[in-house]
Amino acid sequence: MKRNLIALAVAAAFIAPVANAAPKVYGKINISAESMKAETGGVSTEKTQMTSNASRFGVKGEDELTANLSAIYGIEWEVTAEGDGTDLGQRNRFLGLKHQSLGTVKMGRFDSYLKEAQGKVDLFNDYAGDMKYTIAAENRLNNVLAYESPKFMNTEFNVMAQTQDAASAGTSLSIVHNNDELGLYLALAMDSNVDGKASTITAGELDTMRLVASYKVADLTLNALYNTTENTVKKEEETAYLVGAAYKMGDVELKAQYSVADNDTNNLTNGKTSQKTLTSVGADYKLSSKAKVFGWYSMKEQTKVGSTTDTTEDTLGVGIEHKF
Repeated sequence: MKRNLIALAVAAAFIAPVANAAPKVYGKINISAESMKAETGGVSTEKTQMTSNASRFGVKGEDELTANLSAIYGIEWEVTAEGDGTDLGQRNRFLGLKHQSLGTVKMGRFDSYLKEAQGKVDLFNDYAGDMKYTIAAENRLNNVLAYESPKFMNTEFNVMAQTQDAASAGTSLSIVHNNDELGLYLALAMDSNVDGKASTITAGELDTMRLVASYKVADLTLNALYNTTENTVKKEEETAYLVGAAYKMGDVELKAQYSVADNDTNNLTNGKTSQKTLTSVGADYKLSSKAKVFGWYSMKEQTKVGSTTDTTEDTLGVGIEHKF
């Protein structure tokens, strides 16, 4: 009897890690039907369209190696759910080691820590009202080696660096404080020499600083973000900020957001974008923990120096999202 018990215990020791090692397949499909009207220099165009809003699927997992050390991995693809375009676009993918006391080391291609520092403040993420229209440095970096510290008093430190075979061999870091009990989220982040996108200045090697704050009290959430970006080669500078609010009423969440980016470069030449603004309002209706229907309206405006071709774009959308 004792021998049988010992045999079962030994077998369980080998089987349990295997059972926990099963990778998790996850994803979401988000599709909206939209009506868009654009006006440039007094000339208007209108169209209706179906849009896949960053629909995706992926595989991720964590395999225990020792009592304190695990191997972690993830591979994610974007899919074009409405049927147009190229399927299986690259998103985040990484391989790493996670230690309970010492933190996590990761390698691969994934969002910069400055981008991740936004948390959930962008209430219209992946839609026409995505803050990337006005907020610079929303980048996913190639050829990255990264470190993520353990959480201490709800605070963690993150740093990543690109190897020299990347376009710019930049660095990205952040300090994030997330206290769910107080409803408080704070983040300070910086990119240095990162090859990326801006809003009103030339894309390229950018230095960016970002400050993020979010506060939730009862059913109301208030968000704010401040961003400064410099193109170190072109000597162009940009300042941007975002404010937003969301209010839950049962299964309905009402939300509104405004952001603006100003080109602070001295002696702007004719035709250069001097300012972009983005205003969005919308509502989500929760059908379950995995599904919702939504509707939103967004207005984009772009102003250029010495030009009569300023642009306004209005988009009205309704859609469905399902996670799996």
